[in-house]
Amino acid sequence: MPLIRSAHLVLWAAYALTVLTHLGAVMADAEVLRRLTQPLFAPLLMAILLTAMPHRSRTTVLLMAGLFFAWCGDSLGQLIPGAIQQITVGGFLLALVCYAAALAPLWARSRDPMRLALAIPYGAVVIGLFVACADGAGPLLPGVAAYAVALALMAFLSAGGNGMTWTGGTLFLLSSSLLAMDWFLPGASISYSTELVMLTYTVGHALLIGGMIRTQPSRRWTSCRPGAALVIVES
Repeated sequence: MPLIRSAHLVLWAAYALTVLTHLGAVMADAEVLRRLTQPLFAPLLMAILLTAMPHRSRTTVLLMAGLFFAWCGDSLGQLIPGAIQQITVGGFLLALVCYAAALAPLWARSRDPMRLALAIPYGAVVIGLFVACADGAGPLLPGVAAYAVALALMAFLSAGGNGMTWTGGTLFLLSSSLLAMDWFLPGASISYSTELVMLTYTVGHALLIGGMIRTQPSRRWTSCRPGAALVIVES
């Protein structure tokens, strides 16, 4: 097995272990461990992406930018607790815009009338949540509105890739919906809401990145195999 592929698989294992550790810390109320593990999600997914993508491309740049903004949303709010909602909404809004831009060409190449119908349930979920949470959002209302639009768009476009991107986008939508209810919906009470938010977020994020890697025609360990030769056929 090529070394780069082995490193790729090790990074996936490290991501899974980090997620499980984080979820355990959340359930055990181990605040220090929770704060230490959450900022590792995006860097590990960045490393996973870079060990798989065979060359720098528009898709790679957009996904890396999205992961950077997701890291900002995950990490910077912990440094400034008083602005955690603003930073999280802002960071993930930019991440969603980058992901939507990366997914858009895939959707354009695989238009399916059945997938167009997804705009209805995705849009209905986001609009319903926005209306329900509008009063609780306060001064964050414009940012929450922009986030809702970007979230619905990304989840909709994710269906144009493959099953992994579609599932990842849907889980991202579910995670953000649960978080919005937890933050902005007065009187909402969801058992294990924090655990469910982090579980759907981390699994959805991993599926989205893994699905985007699958859409590429080659990987770094297949693009330059030893002994490969360029054959030119003249007609």
